[in-house]
Amino acid sequence: MYCQAIRTRSSVMLVIIGFWLIISFAHALPVAVGTVENHDQTAVATSTGKSGPVQYLISTPASSSSSLGTIASELETAGRVTTDPMLTIAPAAAATTSVPATVFTTYTAGQQQQQQQQQQQDGLDSVQAVSTIDLFKPIATTAPSQHFPRLLNHPQSPTGFSAAIVKQSPIPTNNFYSNLFLGTRSQPAYVYPYSVWWNQGVGGDYGLAISHTSASQRVFGPNANANPVEYYINPTGIRSLSFSAAEFDSGMTTTLTDPQQFSVNIIMTAAAKHGNGKSLQVPLVEGSAFLTGIYYNLQPRFSSLVGFRSLAKKSSPRAGVVKYLATLNDGNVWAIYATVPSGQSFSLILKNSALIQASTQVRNVVVQIAQVPSGTEAIYDAHAGKFSVGATVSGTAVGNVGTAQILWSTKGANNANKLLLFALAHHSASFQPFMKSRATLLKLDSPTKGIMTAYSTNNFVFQENLPMDIKFAPWTSISGKSAKYSASFLNLLSKTAISEASQDMDLQTNSDSMYSAGKALDKFAYICYTSHAILQNKALTKYCLDKLKISFARFANNTQVYPLYYDQTYKGLISSGAILTGNSLADYGNSYYNDHHFHYGYHIHAAAVIGLIDTALGGKWVNQNKDYVNSLVRDIANPSSADSFYPVSRSFSWFHGHSWAKGLFESADGKDQESSSEDYNHAYAIKLWGQVIGDSSMEARGAMMLALMRRSMNSYILMASDNTIQPSNFINNKVAGIIFENKCDHTTYFGTNLEYIQGIHMIPITPASSFVRQPTFVQQEWNSKLKNLAPSLSSGWKGILYANLALFDPSAALKFFASSSFNSAAWLDGGASLTWYLAYAAGVGGTS
Repeated sequence: MYCQAIRTRSSVMLVIIGFWLIISFAHALPVAVGTVENHDQTAVATSTGKSGPVQYLISTPASSSSSLGTIASELETAGRVTTDPMLTIAPAAAATTSVPATVFTTYTAGQQQQQQQQQQQDGLDSVQAVSTIDLFKPIATTAPSQHFPRLLNHPQSPTGFSAAIVKQSPIPTNNFYSNLFLGTRSQPAYVYPYSVWWNQGVGGDYGLAISHTSASQRVFGPNANANPVEYYINPTGIRSLSFSAAEFDSGMTTTLTDPQQFSVNIIMTAAAKHGNGKSLQVPLVEGSAFLTGIYYNLQPRFSSLVGFRSLAKKSSPRAGVVKYLATLNDGNVWAIYATVPSGQSFSLILKNSALIQASTQVRNVVVQIAQVPSGTEAIYDAHAGKFSVGATVSGTAVGNVGTAQILWSTKGANNANKLLLFALAHHSASFQPFMKSRATLLKLDSPTKGIMTAYSTNNFVFQENLPMDIKFAPWTSISGKSAKYSASFLNLLSKTAISEASQDMDLQTNSDSMYSAGKALDKFAYICYTSHAILQNKALTKYCLDKLKISFARFANNTQVYPLYYDQTYKGLISSGAILTGNSLADYGNSYYNDHHFHYGYHIHAAAVIGLIDTALGGKWVNQNKDYVNSLVRDIANPSSADSFYPVSRSFSWFHGHSWAKGLFESADGKDQESSSEDYNHAYAIKLWGQVIGDSSMEARGAMMLALMRRSMNSYILMASDNTIQPSNFINNKVAGIIFENKCDHTTYFGTNLEYIQGIHMIPITPASSFVRQPTFVQQEWNSKLKNLAPSLSSGWKGILYANLALFDPSAALKFFASSSFNSAAWLDGGASLTWYLAYAAGVGGTS
């Protein structure tokens, strides 16, 4: 949970202008500070403004571009807490109390435990008796429990949605179009590879602005010549084109309808003074190669802040479709296709260098806009006329093989009889073999995920090998490693587990934060699991489990410091912290839907462990707590629209392959995520909870999420030396830091220490860690970033880094944790235990 804050960089305004304007700017602005060279060898003149340095990026004489963009190089901290997420345990809470004498056991050589015995303690997969599993079967369709008080109106209203839609529809809080209903409503929605925003008069234009930035436009910093650079950012506000109309002005309105997982419908309506029924409808759908607008009783306009160099009418690709190509001052070519109903005409006029306008009003004309790289015009021609209005995801699992499909719904017709859809790199790598024939030669840069490839298809079909063998026991992807626990090790582990299980569990878990409490509950869950499955000490297991059940009950009964409310505005379970205190950042912004998957993932995993052990001991805890834990799962990962009480997949994006953590906070750079490891931890927790309750769909779905996360995270966030997707001068950071929709920043919201930046992508170390964080990558990161740093630390981050070491060198990690000089008070995060670190390092071959 990695709440925000910190690096203070100046906000920078970049103005990319034509060479002919350089003299004008030089005389008009107090430019005298100096010049530097950016990554693309373009001269930058620096001056000083009231809010700090302002840079005017001046194009070279060879360029004739004319673009205006903004670089917000200061880390946006709105909606983010800036404190270190490391838990600190008060001495009273860490102090041990008396334990039953029966927990003390001495292990002899004849009692060595093997990994196979651990696996037997993990129970059976719920999928073993099922041939084909629906990955998206509803968890439940009933209303949330009355244990959760109802919050009628969230303090952050979703502006633009009607009261009827708010009442009836779950509104996604963490996906790509939140900026369209938050704050000023003028920040971009990043519908890769494009960005769009409601332009409310900038440059005299009103409508939906469209931008696409290429890799050559990225700004690297703070030292553009460094390798690695700390960040790269795409300029925002470069309005290449916009959907507009002669009737649009300051009196226009923009409303939103049909909020879905992959799409939303934008309706822009002219002011009443222009007459009724004059609107532009834009179905905004992820993956679409065209941006589509349907004009009703309006005179279309298309404006550009970059400026038009020329407009040319081209041959029609099919009956009823009119085609124009607009060349901008930056040299980029954009296509404008119009599907015109019978009996109407459609013609465009280049009014001036900033405006293209239709000759007359039109009715029900579909206009499609796209950037056209050289040599790809025919591809667009074949697909013009058909557009998407939404998408759904479905899938199945058979054994260890999972298949998922994103299916786009369509309207219209074209020559290809298929949509043109952009896929990210991890999509292409995961596609079933038949998808290869659907690839085209059309490619465009995405803001932070490399090059996208266009496919002629109505669906994406992925296939992944599911990690069904990853359960509760330590697991490693290192070949040839297995658990072998010696008697001397088991005695050390037993002593450690007894000591840590006797800590004041109730005090440590009784927090005003769902995040902090979840980490503490899960810490003790791992101790209980170790006692049960590895030590196989029944007395210690019962002692630990009984205490953990009491602590967990506070949350299951919703009697914690800040109980959860069911929010009827966005349809979700939120901390009451911000509601009761007025502080939107209470509990790390949970009340505003920040980081729910981080927070609830810990609670769900703790519940899975309790359920596993209690069931093995003949208890009925699972049945008694199933509804509560399922409610947490439904909030963050509802799989089906049949469950109307929560949005589908609030956190995890089936398009991007990972979750977005930022909730109801406006952001110029879009959604972001800081902790990849807490992301895959929530999928791992869901998988295990599904196993424990016998929900084969949930278990397999969690496994499919893990498989897709491994692929996407190792493409965009965890950067091995052979990564070819992220910029070559950025990959030596090894982790992306905070990945936004529009930038990557090797930092954290709570500090710039290297152990923070790298470590936040490690915690917690679990059996799923080695599945996502591959040994080769971990070794590269250790050797280049951590091996000299880790020994010098004296905080809980030291324990985290050495636990991560077990992912490629478990023997070295075990040696560190088993040392008699290990300082638990200083080197353990309050959400981690020495018991689990020992058990994990030995369990993945540290004693082999």
